Amino acid sequence: MSTSTETTPLTAAAAMAAAPPTGPSYVFPGVPSRSRRSQMRRFQCCMWTVFLGMIILALVIATNFSSYDPYTNSSTVHLLVDSDDLPMNSSDLFLLLMDIIDPIPDEEVIDWKFPAINASLQAEAEEFAVRALGDRELFEETISLTPVNTPAYRHYRSISTTPESRKLARRGYVEYHATLLIAKKFNYTKRPGRSNIGNGPRINLNDPTHFVKCDPKEKYRRANGTCNNKRNPRYYGAAYIPYRRQVAPDYGDGISAPRKSHTQKELPSARQVSLQVHRASYPTDSNFTVMLAVFGQFLDHDITATALTTSQDGESINCCTVPLSTHPECFPVPLERSDPFYTLYNATCMNFVRSAAAPTGIYGPRQQLNQATSFIDGSVVYGNSEQRQMSLRTRRNGTLRMYITHDGRELLPLSTNPDDGCNQEEMNSVGKYCFESGDDRSNENLLLTSMHLLFARHHNYLARGLQAVNPHWNDETVFQEARKIIGAQMQHITYNEFLPILLGKKLATKIGITSDPRSNVDTYDPKVDASIANNFASAAFRFAHTLLPSLFQATKDNSTQGSIELHKMLFNPYSLWAERGIDKAIELSVNNPVSRVDRFFSIELTEKLFEGTTTAEDRIPICGLDLVSLNIQRGRDHGLPSYPVFRKHCGFPSIKTWKDMEASIEPESLKSIREIYATPDDVDFYTGALSEPPIEGSIFGPVLTCIVSDQFLRIKKGDSHWYERKVGPQIFTPRQLKEIYKTKLARIICRNSDAIDRTRVLVMERRPSEENIFANCTELRNFNFSPWKEKIRSTNLTAVAFSNSETLIRVMTVVNSTMPPNFKL
Repeated sequence: MSTSTETTPLTAAAAMAAAPPTGPSYVFPGVPSRSRRSQMRRFQCCMWTVFLGMIILALVIATNFSSYDPYTNSSTVHLLVDSDDLPMNSSDLFLLLMDIIDPIPDEEVIDWKFPAINASLQAEAEEFAVRALGDRELFEETISLTPVNTPAYRHYRSISTTPESRKLARRGYVEYHATLLIAKKFNYTKRPGRSNIGNGPRINLNDPTHFVKCDPKEKYRRANGTCNNKRNPRYYGAAYIPYRRQVAPDYGDGISAPRKSHTQKELPSARQVSLQVHRASYPTDSNFTVMLAVFGQFLDHDITATALTTSQDGESINCCTVPLSTHPECFPVPLERSDPFYTLYNATCMNFVRSAAAPTGIYGPRQQLNQATSFIDGSVVYGNSEQRQMSLRTRRNGTLRMYITHDGRELLPLSTNPDDGCNQEEMNSVGKYCFESGDDRSNENLLLTSMHLLFARHHNYLARGLQAVNPHWNDETVFQEARKIIGAQMQHITYNEFLPILLGKKLATKIGITSDPRSNVDTYDPKVDASIANNFASAAFRFAHTLLPSLFQATKDNSTQGSIELHKMLFNPYSLWAERGIDKAIELSVNNPVSRVDRFFSIELTEKLFEGTTTAEDRIPICGLDLVSLNIQRGRDHGLPSYPVFRKHCGFPSIKTWKDMEASIEPESLKSIREIYATPDDVDFYTGALSEPPIEGSIFGPVLTCIVSDQFLRIKKGDSHWYERKVGPQIFTPRQLKEIYKTKLARIICRNSDAIDRTRVLVMERRPSEENIFANCTELRNFNFSPWKEKIRSTNLTAVAFSNSETLIRVMTVVNSTMPPNFKL
């Protein structure tokens, strides 16, 4: 039997090497020596290894780093090799998250679906949209408004929409209605699955806010966050801009209608999801305190403030009239007759008004408006506009306005507006009022109000200390320097006390969340957009709602133990008027454990939210709202895609079937989810994310870990005024930065409470450790102002601007002490 002898030179040599001929090598011409054969074997092995490596690398790039997304016709960036056929366990996902050292690129914007729009059609679309706004405003003159001090009204007040936002929302309403007409002209119909109309050409409407002039030598932040990023001064992280989209929206009509099912069925009502998936359960997490949730809400209000649609006068729209309101911005939550709670009150509708449409300047899908700056800058204390800041200042010695009680305690300025959703007639009659602050939501609950008071007092503590070491500074300089320190300390607490709990210390350190005083690397990257992601604000960062317990254990004045129900602390800050009122509120926060982050919520939030009575006289009870239903409804309102979309965006294995979801959701949770959702593609992001088991070291699952870590990486790297920066006119000196690094929330509590004299060093944690010991406030209270002391140059004295006569006298005293005896001012 003959065999083929057709071989390449390399294979022939390999064959000879595998079976070398007998006898000396010189007898067989062309056969290499033994050492040469060995070298050739190594060379062949190397070449095959390189060749196979190149094939594998090409496959990885082709199938993972630029995989086609059928929903959006765009590419999705993956962080690791991602095989849909290979499920990842918790350890695999943790390792994947450890590689996220840079922000995850947002999904590519979808291209406009239509040809260019000519001037005639554009004019027609804009005229149609302006008429739609006019028709809406005429309709609003006849609608019924939400009664004051009802749960729905308090919910409206707890979100709050500023006059600036109402103006912008009018333009946003016009923009998306112009888009609706263009879509109709081109017979647009949304394709099945996640798709939208795409981003189109610019709209020919004047935008006076678009152009912003920046000073490259600015030392202090602007109140509204503009000019932080010099390349994109109006948009990257500024207040009053649309939320950033991590992934393309999934609107029911591809333009603005709330998200719908991807099947022929309807999505389950938000209340049904709340009842069946997020039912009441009360497991606690004894490792952490309620202060974790309180600081989290305070921080959330510093970086997010979604504007609601209101009437043209800023009033709350009532969508639950009889018959139901036909206002175009109503999206109420239907309540079934079989509802185990609301049927007791004969309620069939939960009021819900859509978030205001944000102006984008282009034709395209609806966006929502963030009224807050995206930077951690203390705007929750000072406000997001120059006007708000000035209204809160005394304009003397850099201090904030405070109300001084008869016993000398500082409280926040008083709100005397009877329609603020907080003030109660019987409390006002005895001289007790709710409060004003940099954020209209400050009265939402007692513990949040205490944080506002704590940081307002802290600002004044810093202002007085700075003025003492720099008596020549004017009011503006003292105010801005104290504000700058407040922002830096909030950043330091967030990234070194708060986020290591959320993400786990190991992950937070690895991806660059925690501070490194030894590093000389400048953190700022002007290419990073720090703007808040829509899904972060409207879903992911609302995880803290599940932390809140039903009951708070408290020590009464007679030293006996008592308890306070959560709903009784909502819009009820009056206990701060009592002696040691702030101390008792802080003690509630640091002495009570949080609930676990999971899919379960207390009935204090799902039945009694903002519960109240119609009037103080008749005491007719009114059932509260369901916060979980409102959160789910908000996500649908914003067009947030379903849970599997965000899993894929984070680079995790895709979920296409219920079987796929078994690897990511706890069995009992998945059972409840399957009973009411038709397909995994329908599962709300909020529900799916909270149903994941926690990942290693984190208090929540991998998707929330991914979304939260990405957003806070952006806030840090995209902030040109970040407190650890090494270059620029805004930096702290090394000595100043050393003092900032000593910051702990416990220190701020010790300095600014009424009489707290002992506390844990880490007030968000209950676990004892070498770091988290009990300490006397005398050891934590001091702040060293000497690094801020500025040398006075006599040649510059005539250029000093004095804000008042007291400052002038202090400066004269300082100068006189340095002058010869025969020279005095």
